[in-house]
Amino acid sequence: MTDRVLVAYTSRIAATDEIAEIIGTELAGCGLRVTVLPVAAADTLHGFGAVIMGDAATRDAHRFVRRHKVSLKHTPMWLFHRGTPPVPNDVTRMVRRLGAIGPVSFGGAAPDWDRAKAWARYLADQLTVLHRGFASN
Repeated sequence: MTDRVLVAYTSRIAATDEIAEIIGTELAGCGLRVTVLPVAAADTLHGFGAVIMGDAATRDAHRFVRRHKVSLKHTPMWLFHRGTPPVPNDVTRMVRRLGAIGPVSFGGAAPDWDRAKAWARYLADQLTVLHRGFASN
């Protein structure tokens, strides 16, 4: 298991990219090596020990999952989105199929930046435990 984390986002709409950047910054501040980029630019998951993906309801997200389905079955994955509940059915199916955690919502009229930062610090704790070998893929 590696301490490299991919934070991938699917859209600049609804501040998903800004939330991804905040999550990446918080994770890096906790000592993890983080790459933040659009899912369309994620050519490989090689070397990443975890994936955090923003807005799984988009077409790009579904392409990302299809392209990396083998790797994602063995990689811890968390989902987030800017929207408000309920979560779309296709995202619920994706969560079940991949064993992903989430999605966590940071939605409403304006993104909840503090909640995004707190969730990122929580993930950093979870990823640190995984990295230290208490669980591995």
